[in-house]
Amino acid sequence: MKMRILPVSQKVTSELRKVESAKKNEQASSKKMPIKADHSEFSPGAKRLSETKANAEIVSAQLKSQPDIRTDKVEEARRKVRSGYYDSPQFLDKLVDKLITDFGLGETK
Repeated sequence: MKMRILPVSQKVTSELRKVESAKKNEQASSKKMPIKADHSEFSPGAKRLSETKANAEIVSAQLKSQPDIRTDKVEEARRKVRSGYYDSPQFLDKLVDKLITDFGLGETK
């Protein structure tokens, strides 16, 4: 039995032809299939969430532009304290009724 030894250049050439053939096959198959562009779409829920976030940012910016202390409310409270409004029976009755209602302690029918 004789063993035939090919020169190195013949082996390299043979492997190179295999690679070139594989590339041609790949190119031919890629030409057959049209390339589709990527496409994404946001769900309605995601769109609403984005709008809600934008609205929250607007409200936050508006709140930051407001003064921390509402002087009109402070002055009103001062007037009521000076006049004794918070010690009056009418105010105390309203306060008790509100607390009973808020804590669910009122009579249930």
